[in-house]
Amino acid sequence: MTILNDILEQAGLKNHAVVEVFPGTLSHKTVQKARLGTKPISKKAEQKIVEALNKVLLPEVPYSKQDVFPKEL
Repeated sequence: MTILNDILEQAGLKNHAVVEVFPGTLSHKTVQKARLGTKPISKKAEQKIVEALNKVLLPEVPYSKQDVFPKEL
């Protein structure tokens, strides 16, 4: 799976918790794609997911896009 999936599972959250932070601009389908990592998502969607994750979890050190969606070289 993906880092996003690991984070959400550890927190006991479902896709809806992330989607409800950005209603109308972030869909359950997009979060599921990001969570599974089988299909690419846009950079804009990645940023929204990271922002939503930080709003939902309120971590001491906010997650960066690179933390959640590392790019392999």
